[in-house]
Amino acid sequence: MKILIFLVSLLLGPLCQMYGQQIIYVSPTGNDNNDGSKERPLFSLNRALEKGCADMNRTDTLSILIQSGDYYLDRPVQIKTSLKRPVIFRGVGEQKSSLLGGICINAWEPYGDKLYRAYVPEVVKYGFTFEQLYINGRRATLARMPNEDWYVVKNAFETPFVNGVRAADYAVQRVVLDTQDISSLKGLTADEVSRVKLRFYHKWDITQKHIEYADVDSGFVYLAGKGMQDWNPVTAGSRYVMFNYMRALDEPGEWYLDHQTGYIYYMPLANENMATAFCVAPALQHLLVVEGTENAPVRDLHFENISFQYSSYLLPDNGEDAVQAAAFTDAALLLNYAEGVSFVNCELMHLGSYGIWLKRGCHRNRIEHCYLADFGAGGIKIGEPFFRPDGQPVSSENIVDNCILQHMGSELPCGVGIALFHTSNNRITHNDIADLRYSGISSGWFWGYNQTSDSWTSVLNKRGEGEYYQAPLTSPSVRNIIEYNHVHHIGWGELSDMGAIYTLGESPGTSVSNNVVHDILSYDYGGWGLYTDEGSRGIIMRNNLVYRCKSGGFHQHYGRENIIENNIFAFGFYYQAQFTRVEKHLSFSFRRNIILQKRGETLSGPWKEGNIGIGSNLYWSVDGALSFDGLPWEQWKKEKENDSMVASPLFIDAENDDFRFKTLKNVRKIGFIPFDYSQAGVYGSKEWKEKAQLSSDILREFEYKASIRLNK
Repeated sequence: MKILIFLVSLLLGPLCQMYGQQIIYVSPTGNDNNDGSKERPLFSLNRALEKGCADMNRTDTLSILIQSGDYYLDRPVQIKTSLKRPVIFRGVGEQKSSLLGGICINAWEPYGDKLYRAYVPEVVKYGFTFEQLYINGRRATLARMPNEDWYVVKNAFETPFVNGVRAADYAVQRVVLDTQDISSLKGLTADEVSRVKLRFYHKWDITQKHIEYADVDSGFVYLAGKGMQDWNPVTAGSRYVMFNYMRALDEPGEWYLDHQTGYIYYMPLANENMATAFCVAPALQHLLVVEGTENAPVRDLHFENISFQYSSYLLPDNGEDAVQAAAFTDAALLLNYAEGVSFVNCELMHLGSYGIWLKRGCHRNRIEHCYLADFGAGGIKIGEPFFRPDGQPVSSENIVDNCILQHMGSELPCGVGIALFHTSNNRITHNDIADLRYSGISSGWFWGYNQTSDSWTSVLNKRGEGEYYQAPLTSPSVRNIIEYNHVHHIGWGELSDMGAIYTLGESPGTSVSNNVVHDILSYDYGGWGLYTDEGSRGIIMRNNLVYRCKSGGFHQHYGRENIIENNIFAFGFYYQAQFTRVEKHLSFSFRRNIILQKRGETLSGPWKEGNIGIGSNLYWSVDGALSFDGLPWEQWKKEKENDSMVASPLFIDAENDDFRFKTLKNVRKIGFIPFDYSQAGVYGSKEWKEKAQLSSDILREFEYKASIRLNK
């Protein structure tokens, strides 16, 4: 009898779940004057929400079923009040339902021998502007000079603005450039010059500004806005690129918008037919805004089978100042005070800045089995990059699992794949992160140790912006789990001081384990696999496979009591592992690791003087050369590491990325415990795993960049 009741409950469960639910239908051919039935669907999600939540006494689940097709948004989907009922937004049909934040551009006509142009009436009529363009789903290049790599600054000066004293919020910079490099600016109108964007590359971030005035003959360019950042100013030797003027439109795939006439110009690629091309200009900064309050958070939203596409990024009037991780840049999907919100099997594509930001007061949200690609900055941000004065708990207990994040950093190269700021108890697992310009996963946002007077951090100023300052504060970024991720082919030789997985500040309880990291390419120094920076503490890094990183598999700048054990570090170009600062306390333990070397140094930095718990490691060099803080192996073993050994780890074929063991007879002697590195990355269907693989064209281009950067 009990078995019969159980079987009946299984059969009736789905029916009982649907009973009492309200279902509203949305269709690309619907009308917001309809009643939302299957026969008379609505068109917009905002109208469906308004209709479904009109009766505030209902607490049953509201299901909004979105038929396959394209929905061009005239405003973001907005949820700005606490809903009294769970809401499911589900795309239904063979294809995902697409929410598009752009406008289509048609009626292209030939212009000269190589260009096409199209009239965009909204530009002249409404002052509409955009800085991204997509042709057949590919991000076109805003006209730039030079077409590849960059020019170099000759010199730079910052001019005081108020009574001969530098003003904190405003300064004029005179940048001296090579007259030949900027000769293409000669003869431009004042309006054309003011729209030219300059992007300056620093160590780990960038500065982007419009030109205020240019004296081409002298090579002087004047910029205005917030003064240069002390940690990364524009100086002699800084690299830069110029964007957004007609004379720079000289290569296939580039475009330019003339704001005076309303015409957009484009030079097609060889295989593009502008008569049939699908062309989109992004118009909306946000595609979704969830905005609860501290006392009334928005809860229980579920988004499934939805594609969010085409959001806009516009350079602010005062430019973008140098900020690590593009920390203050907005996201297409912005959530504040959101709890129990989930994104499952969704897409985010062709976005101007970041993809998703679980910002303030966001708890127990999930992003699972989602594909995120082609972003102007990074992918996902969790928490805030500054302290709030009210002492509210930081965002926590969010999950990002089994997601693919690719092709990012076209507008702000310092964007991060997944950035955890002031946030705790999150799980970042089984993601594939590739083809971006800076760090893959960044955890923590605190410079220095807790409760010290020299900790650099950020607080919210009176204008609602984050500002760096020194204060005795405590990092709340604790117990974050970063495990089973695949992070690869990042950096592209554009920025420096990056880590595939990067930690910052005290983070007790944080685990960075069972990840696979490879092909990390910085411009100069600092292309590391695992990087514990600026006071990192209490972090476990275990069972990671790390190989082909320009500056080495592991680096600790300074920190305390971190555990680096049972990892494989292989084929670092310049070093295998680095250590920077000697401190009295235990900096980290480094045990039961395998170091496989083909070139460069083995251990670089003051390892001998440092307080490091080092031992039981296995070292092997393909070319036979090992160097330990400048010492030969025999002396190093005697003075520092008498229980470690030099022997082949006996991998099957490490030089072709097969790090399985032929036999464990050598690694067993140091107590190394084999781990299954094939479990890192996304899981599920064959098609999903194949979607994470980079194309052969991208891999060839990365190898070409590596050949230049590693041998310069």
